[in-house]
Amino acid sequence: MVISLFQIDSNSEFGFLSMLIPEAYESEVRKNAVGTMQDAANSLQWSIYSGLTKTLKNSPIRIFNILPIGSFPQYYKKSYIKSNYFSTKASDTNINIGFCNLKLVRKYDQTRRIYRELSQWCHNSNIDQILIVYTINPTYIKAISKLKGKYPNLKICAIVADLPNMVSLSSNKSLLKQAYEKHASKIAYKHLGNIDCFVLLTKYMADYLKIKQPYCVIEGISTEIQEITLPRKSKHILYSGTLHKRFGIINLLNAFKKINDPEYRLYICGTGDSEKEILESSKEDPRIVYLGQIKRNDVLQLQQTMNAVINPRQNIEEFTKYSFPSKNLEYLSSGVPLIAYKLDGIPEDYDPFINYVENNSVEALQKCIQIVCEDTTGQFIEKARKGQLYVLNEKNDIKQVSKIIDLLRKIK
Repeated sequence: MVISLFQIDSNSEFGFLSMLIPEAYESEVRKNAVGTMQDAANSLQWSIYSGLTKTLKNSPIRIFNILPIGSFPQYYKKSYIKSNYFSTKASDTNINIGFCNLKLVRKYDQTRRIYRELSQWCHNSNIDQILIVYTINPTYIKAISKLKGKYPNLKICAIVADLPNMVSLSSNKSLLKQAYEKHASKIAYKHLGNIDCFVLLTKYMADYLKIKQPYCVIEGISTEIQEITLPRKSKHILYSGTLHKRFGIINLLNAFKKINDPEYRLYICGTGDSEKEILESSKEDPRIVYLGQIKRNDVLQLQQTMNAVINPRQNIEEFTKYSFPSKNLEYLSSGVPLIAYKLDGIPEDYDPFINYVENNSVEALQKCIQIVCEDTTGQFIEKARKGQLYVLNEKNDIKQVSKIIDLLRKIK
């Protein structure tokens, strides 16, 4: 592959190195997974892929995928993952890259096999190639750094959804886990020079990573909602997502308990380190309904029956500066009033559509919930509808991925 000038045209082909769940494998993965499924990351990746297929109609786009599963036997019931091809509208040669899933060897084996598959892809091509990589975790970035050394004309674009040292925000991490994450982040940062351009979720990521290469900012992609005709339930609110204490779940529970009205209901979906407290609260207050982790399509339908949806994450920790809560985009896409906190990572163009809590006190959250849920003027429904139109028109897959394509045109 010898190229003097890089261009994006019908003579270019794309690879997408991902960690998503193909539809044909979803039931198998859910059956064998132990613990949390990464539904938000999976949804974002498919939205990016959808945008690529719509904007690059004349260019082949092939997926090279590692299933986003944990190690055997603690987090997944299979010790070995077989390689399999799967089809999408844009390609019949997408591949789930197989690997040994034993804890001590899986990351090494994934890196080795990723490199082998991508090296074969590069070797068999004589046209411009662009590799889009979702995540800069060490498993991926070590493979693509080695690949870049062998094929220096390959252009690599990395999507940084999470900073390597802020991937897991659970309060229950062991010292060994913390040490590994610190080591892994150093490896990831060491190899950033092999990336040609970056897609970031917030502008602050660029400073943190000390990026000198071109980059663009894409907070996420709006969700295409299948509207249903079920009536909305008055004074019913929903939180769905990761249930970590650092995400404000305990504050939400305490605020809800202070509402002295038997008609209220708080539905909670997901998994995380505050599950014990949620279950205890649901026993104390039967208005709190914990549903566990349910399928994403079921969550999307449930959202549309709510009086309000809520994201209790507060702007009190460093990670809020380097992340955009994908849940907010999903909530805004539903057309249901959103209650949330103003975070450093949320751009100003979202402000007109979110009902922000005044401060971090339990009382302020309680007050905001009641103001939104007990409104009779329709102002919050109207705000939600405007927000829905905004994100569906301005944050959809074509609009957001077009920023990536424009970025790729800048690199030589």
